[in-house]
Amino acid sequence: MKPNPIELLRFVVENNQKEHLFIAGGPVRDWLLGKAVKDVDLVFSGSAITAARNFATASGGAFVMLDDAFQVARVVVEDISYDFSQYRGNAATIQEDLAHRDFTINAMALPLEKALGYLSMKENAGLYCSRDFVASAIVDPFNGKGDLKEELIRAISRKNLVADPLRMLRAFRFKAVLRFVIEPHTLSWISEMAASILKSAQERICLELDKIMTSGVSGTTLKELYDCGPLRAIIPETAIMEGVEQPGFHHLDVLGHLFEAVSSMDRLVEDPCVKFRDCEPCRAWLKANSQRVPWLKWAAFMHDFGKPARKGQKENGRVTFYEHDKEGAQMAKDVAKRLRWSKEKQKFVSMLVRLHMRPFHLLNDLRKSGPSKRAMRRLLDEIGSDYPALFLLAMADSMAGCGPMKPDSLDEEIALLFRKIHLFYLKSLKPVQENAPLLKGHDVMRILRIGPGPMVGRALRAVREAQVEGTVATVKDAKEFVRHLFKKT
Repeated sequence: MKPNPIELLRFVVENNQKEHLFIAGGPVRDWLLGKAVKDVDLVFSGSAITAARNFATASGGAFVMLDDAFQVARVVVEDISYDFSQYRGNAATIQEDLAHRDFTINAMALPLEKALGYLSMKENAGLYCSRDFVASAIVDPFNGKGDLKEELIRAISRKNLVADPLRMLRAFRFKAVLRFVIEPHTLSWISEMAASILKSAQERICLELDKIMTSGVSGTTLKELYDCGPLRAIIPETAIMEGVEQPGFHHLDVLGHLFEAVSSMDRLVEDPCVKFRDCEPCRAWLKANSQRVPWLKWAAFMHDFGKPARKGQKENGRVTFYEHDKEGAQMAKDVAKRLRWSKEKQKFVSMLVRLHMRPFHLLNDLRKSGPSKRAMRRLLDEIGSDYPALFLLAMADSMAGCGPMKPDSLDEEIALLFRKIHLFYLKSLKPVQENAPLLKGHDVMRILRIGPGPMVGRALRAVREAQVEGTVATVKDAKEFVRHLFKKT
């Protein structure tokens, strides 16, 4: 069977004649908003799993059992995902099934057979259904269409939130992605039961939070999640940051600064050119690393986690936070492990937290016509090709601090330093990485008259570093460099 989504849905209808079949939830909501979809939620009055297996066999799609207890399965065909489920909670009708859902805007359904004549494909966007047809044919027992028009997130009931506390995070995710408002009663229920979010699996919590981080308003949404309670329960470390005052570079306490840093990162992700004159490297990194953009925002949120533990004072009474970057990196790792982040995500976020002060330290050298090639090489050795991410973090940090002691030119200096680092990477580091090394291990052993051992590796690293810094350019230079280096040691 050719995997045309409309023909595939026709196959579902023709092979399940005894069932009441509906498209429900997200697709109906998005079609009313005029959007195409790539996720289709199919609801059956009877067994959905048998239908899903038959569908997978006929379409050549990949079958995945999502929930054995609730009989939910997914079949992915090319880039369209089809979820198969049966009526929830022993419901006898689609209306009863919809009563078990989270929000009114997700508790709408369409008869699948009737919808077939109004479906079309939008190139690269997915499956689309006529908005007029949807508005006239929906099953809408809770006035989801009205709340969609009013841009409201309204829970079906408090007991539905209790049944699945993760729905509290989903409320804020829909608020962030759709730019809607959470209805007051729903917000009150979330506040009352915020601590119960910990009953949800950490992986599910992580997924919802990352979806919030993909939005353009993740900073304000995180603050609302904190004020309402769920974020305090998920990351209790945040509570100790509230009220921790900072020096005159800042206008907010530590916690307020972190929320503002994420909001600043939201703006930079949308358009780094607002602060970086040479912004193309940042844009290229963001495009090539789109899956890590939420991680970058997590680094913005966690970059000063270590400040409360490292708070001190100089003799003049000025507040200090020495080595808060190291402390914060360890705290970020601890939170990441608790949230069951992937090792790659843990490493990336903790690395950025650990290094987030380095650009600011190099600014002192910049003001003296620096930094040196050695200083730039050392930074790039640690951060690698992710240096645009580090400077996006530094810029977000700077943008989030607007105290009276902040230099007016600080953002411009960060952008200038980034340009210097970028040019050094292109002209000095990248050519060394891409070209064959000047010396190999056997060359070093012959020059120093030694056998295999750690000294060989030390020599090769030293040659590479000298080559990047421009003090070694040829094979002859490299040989002399090794002889001289180990003669001294």
